Amino acid sequence: MYCLCSNKSFDEIIANQSQERLPLNEFFQTFTNCTTTGCGSCVELLTAELADNDLLIHNAD
Repeated sequence: MYCLCSNKSFDEIIANQSQERLPLNEFFQTFTNCTTTGCGSCVELLTAELADNDLLIHNAD
C-alpha cells in the first residue's frame, strides 16, 4: 500500500518505525503527513499495520 500524502509506501513507513520505535502520535508526526497536511485516510490502516508487526506503541496519557 502507499500513502499519497506522505509520498511513501507503507513498507517504508513501517521500516522507519521498526528502527525508531516511536509512540503513535510521534510516529505519525515524524514518518507521515497523515495528521498534519495530509488527508488522514491512512491513519487507521497504518495503526493496524503497526499492531500486526508488534510496533504499536501507545501514547503516554
